[in-house]
Amino acid sequence: MGKRDGGFSGLEAAIVLIAFVVVAVVFGMAVLSSGFFTAGKTEEVTVSGYKQASSAMYMEGTVYAYLGNDKRLDHVEFSAGVLETGQPQDLSKLVIVYTHSSNGEIRTYEYGGPGGAVGLKFGVEHGPIMFPGDKQIFTLKDVGGPIPAGWFTIELKPQMGASTFVTYHLSQTFAGGPVLF
Repeated sequence: MGKRDGGFSGLEAAIVLIAFVVVAVVFGMAVLSSGFFTAGKTEEVTVSGYKQASSAMYMEGTVYAYLGNDKRLDHVEFSAGVLETGQPQDLSKLVIVYTHSSNGEIRTYEYGGPGGAVGLKFGVEHGPIMFPGDKQIFTLKDVGGPIPAGWFTIELKPQMGASTFVTYHLSQTFAGGPVLF
């Protein structure tokens, strides 16, 4: 009985060793699989963040402001574009927020189409989609102020990308035309 028991113990040890190896391989594959999944998600989030960051709209050039009969700002025109590396922007989903120093009123403008600057609708030169590298002239009408020596802000809030916020100050002698910020 002594010789046969020794061989059986070796077989048991081999089975246990193989079981440990199989369990280790399964566990290792699970860890690698979750690592690949995490790396893929990280890449996806990074690419998405890059697209959003590079899709910002920006204001370019001079802003022109015009006074109404009551010596308050009546309408504003400015040029804005989409970065060359960005994503197309749907202007029908763009919101422009205008505030000024006279009464602190916040005006929210939505897309009014080409030439559609009426009430709380902003107008643009062309259609509703701006592609990377495109620039358009935007018009805000009926802004309601401020008077000369005041300030106003324009904030572009696109559907994708960061907001652009700029403050402009009017001189004491402002009579309409280009505004420096």
